[in-house]
Amino acid sequence: MEESTFLTKYSSKVYIIHRRDSFRASKIMQSRVISNPKIEVIRNSVVVEAYGDRVLGGLKVKNVLTGELQLDSDGYVLTQPGTTKTSGPDIFAAGDVQDKKYMQTVTAAGTGCMAALEVEHYLQEIGSSN
Repeated sequence: MEESTFLTKYSSKVYIIHRRDSFRASKIMQSRVISNPKIEVIRNSVVVEAYGDRVLGGLKVKNVLTGELQLDSDGYVLTQPGTTKTSGPDIFAAGDVQDKKYMQTVTAAGTGCMAALEVEHYLQEIGSSN
């Protein structure tokens, strides 16, 4: 909150993209941010992609309450590079739904194994936080 207020000295608009509906910051800091006309708060959302050529051109933001998967222009499920994690908080994609280049049984089996390992780690993380 404090940093976003500071950034308004150097920019015409500051966006706060927050994955939850509420903040943990003090009520005073929240009030300063919400009342600042240069700050826009986007709640219940996450950044799923940043794009631009040499400089940031924009962001793709997804509302976490909808749970919709991000697809590419050809209809394939987008995954985070080098993983099977999708834009959904607990959704993993493997095989031909996300592999438009190779579409081979062996690569589908490989990404299936990756997804299984990533799901196992995810379940361990949520299990330890409960």
